[in-house]
Amino acid sequence: MLERLAGPQAQSALVLPVIEELAASLRIAGIPDPRRAAVDILASLLDVQRSWPIMNLDAALESDLVARARRAARLLAAGAPFAYAVGCSQFRHLNLLVDQRVLIPRPETEVLVDLILDSMRARRGGSSSWGVALDIGTGSGAIAISLATEGRFDRVIATDMSADAIDVAKENARSLAHTTTAPVEFRNGSFLDPVKDINAELVVSNPPYVSFAEIDLLPASVRDWEPPVALLSANDGMAATAAIVQDGARALVSGGLLALEVDVRRASLIAELVMSDTSYADVRVGLDHTGRERFVFASRV
Repeated sequence: MLERLAGPQAQSALVLPVIEELAASLRIAGIPDPRRAAVDILASLLDVQRSWPIMNLDAALESDLVARARRAARLLAAGAPFAYAVGCSQFRHLNLLVDQRVLIPRPETEVLVDLILDSMRARRGGSSSWGVALDIGTGSGAIAISLATEGRFDRVIATDMSADAIDVAKENARSLAHTTTAPVEFRNGSFLDPVKDINAELVVSNPPYVSFAEIDLLPASVRDWEPPVALLSANDGMAATAAIVQDGARALVSGGLLALEVDVRRASLIAELVMSDTSYADVRVGLDHTGRERFVFASRV
């Protein structure tokens, strides 16, 4: 944060007038509580607590930071999600780069990581080696980097069919390399195709699960900004998940864990799909932080 404050030679502006300028432009655009939004923009770009700009109204900001804040305000006024406007998103303990090449990580997925870590601890006891984890459709790399940081995996391999998403994930992994205890590798390709050579103890995915018929029902901030390839799936939103269930059985070792984030409206359908595959046992549905059926877990026979 300190390097983003103005040094003695830097052309600068004070926090208070920058907040007032941003708030004025956001107010014109009809953004609710524009002053709060302006403060949130500065706090995010400075990577500080929201209270810091309010408590440091006379602090000087570098001109580059001010330019980025103005750009963020313009994007927010145009309807962009806040994370895209400021170019970053918090996920668990990670501050991730995000832009329109990747989905914005959701709180539900943080719960998925918690449930995976709990399951792996229960399965492995006090073992310091959890084997290989595969994150399918990694996007920003949120799940993969979290597992490499908080888990005891020997190796985490993540795939995505979008080369742009892989670029974002690699950049996040580089910037957060000091937090990880396991190497993270990214491979470009469709679902599990890039990891046919791997035997894994975990296959996790938050795949596309919105049907093409449902796209107009999505909020504009999602429909108009987030990448369709990460949202939409054929066969009433089930195609991507079905492919991962099938190929995951080939990748998992006996006793390995399949962990899926799913559409709350289709959780029971996905559970039935997994139960119909004799490669899996111990199928269960997990709840997110709002108590909705959001996750499906199973063990490889």
